[in-house]
Amino acid sequence: MISFFTTIIALVGLFQTPENTAQTNPQPAEIEWKKTTHDFGEIVQGSKSKFTFTFVNKGTTPIVITNATASCGCTVPSYSKEPVGPNQQGTVTAIFDSAGKMGNFVKTITIVTNVGSSYLNIKGNIIAELAKPKSPIQLND
Repeated sequence: MISFFTTIIALVGLFQTPENTAQTNPQPAEIEWKKTTHDFGEIVQGSKSKFTFTFVNKGTTPIVITNATASCGCTVPSYSKEPVGPNQQGTVTAIFDSAGKMGNFVKTITIVTNVGSSYLNIKGNIIAELAKPKSPIQLND
């Protein structure tokens, strides 16, 4: 009796081809970020800086971004709302507002997708706006 069941299981295994298993177990979506950190360099206090991160779906199923949050309220992320199909590109844009801040900064943006989470970083150095020198020539003299 045991050998009968063993034979049945072996025969069923013979009919499983790679094509059949690929249809039942599709390759998951896979994100490949072109860049995960952006350095703004020096930015003037009070200005807003913007950078767009891009990614490519290297898998065979669509990627859907469900949420994007920043580590502080001074950074506002926005992202592709439509599913990103295989071999297509999606984006996440970060706008950083330097008002009321000075010195070096690093902010993290957490991206949540149907594939898992990704972490993007923006950084830079906020400097005070240089005062414009007064001209020694007065036009209204």
